[in-house]
Amino acid sequence: MFYYDNMRAIDLLRYSASFYKKDCTKRIAELADALSLDLNKKIEDMSLGNKKKVGIVQGLLHSPKLIILDEPTSGLDPLMQRTFFDLIQRENERGASVLFSSHILGEVQRICDRVAIIKEGRVVDLRSIDDLRRNSYKKVSLTSQAPLMGFELPGAAQLSQDGTQTSFLFSGDVNALLGKLASLPLVDANVSEPDLEEIFLHYYEDGEAKK
Repeated sequence: MFYYDNMRAIDLLRYSASFYKKDCTKRIAELADALSLDLNKKIEDMSLGNKKKVGIVQGLLHSPKLIILDEPTSGLDPLMQRTFFDLIQRENERGASVLFSSHILGEVQRICDRVAIIKEGRVVDLRSIDDLRRNSYKKVSLTSQAPLMGFELPGAAQLSQDGTQTSFLFSGDVNALLGKLASLPLVDANVSEPDLEEIFLHYYEDGEAKK
């Protein structure tokens, strides 16, 4: 991001606020307080994290109806990331629409209602977070009495086998999954919701994205 380095944060934010037909003074103070941002410090004397805070205040000071964020938490420490997400969630609750792009998929799970997965410049899937995690995919971990040689199951992806341990991501008819598991010499089996990162990697395997 580009700033006038010799300006204080407050001067830059007042300049930004001058483009809107509203008094943003109180809003600037509230956001700066929430982010522990020193408004009297010059931009050139700030760390990357504090410059990022200036950008956040700059983007939110006029209470926009549409907020577009691209990797917004880089440079912020974990505690400040939490504060940032709280701010964005409050903006969403007041009616703002939020478009959020991130490669940190835990952040996507935390803040988004719907997710679009993009591969090679095109959207290959668009679903709610709940549907993507719970209704379409299952994470399966198996412990067998002996290695499961030649294990195959339609709908299984990211298959990993290490001795008697077998794991994979499953998409398809759950009855077919249970029927397959019932036929195996298993010691233990765990079927759970995968996290978003595991689903995301599924779409980025070689070949066409599976749906």
